[in-house]
Amino acid sequence: MQQHWFYDVWAFIGAGGAIVMVAIMMTTDTFRSNLTVSRWRDAVWLAWLAAPLYWVHQLEEYSLPVMGLPYSLPDMVCGQFDFPPYPACPIPMSFYPVVNISLMWFGAPLAAYICRRNVLIGLSSWGLIMANGFVHSAGGIAEGAYNTGLGTAAVLFIPLSLWVIYALAIRGPYSGKVVGVSFAAGAVTHAVLFVGYGLFKAGVIGNAGLVVYGAVVGFTPIILAALAGRFFKPEL
Repeated sequence: MQQHWFYDVWAFIGAGGAIVMVAIMMTTDTFRSNLTVSRWRDAVWLAWLAAPLYWVHQLEEYSLPVMGLPYSLPDMVCGQFDFPPYPACPIPMSFYPVVNISLMWFGAPLAAYICRRNVLIGLSSWGLIMANGFVHSAGGIAEGAYNTGLGTAAVLFIPLSLWVIYALAIRGPYSGKVVGVSFAAGAVTHAVLFVGYGLFKAGVIGNAGLVVYGAVVGFTPIILAALAGRFFKPEL
């Protein structure tokens, strides 16, 4: 299928950024807020970790067809909504980089930046990561086969999400209520994303509307967490 070159390279750009960012995170204190505890128990450091972690996942999801492997996440999404594979699938290919870049190149870093003042917003990206991990893993178990993104979802997303809950709520300084609501904001965003596909299939929104929808979804975890913060005190 003939498509713009950016569709082939954007995930590799993110993976390159992940290598650089993780190297900085592991060798410096740039992203830490509390030097008296391990970086693996620092809420702000863990909030920043969400972004490069997801960039690696995006590489698995979108690079395999470029490398000649028969695993395409866009084709998988089209199949879930009874659309034919590309190039016949009507979902605009631009939707995938737009929603992913909005979510994890802009939304997640912004949430991490805010984490120093509001941990409820700061950890919201982890709810999306955890939900994504369980969706990929459940699909793999149900179908008894690999799905695009399963490797990083099962090996990285689920264990690290559980660690964040353990380190910050179970054995950490934050209440389970606040961390749980923060995770819920991200998890609900995962459902909101699929609502967009449903609206597109029903003809409620068109190609441009779906792309705009994807761009807005990128900031939905922050928006939901901020709204929840009106009812649950955001701990500093």
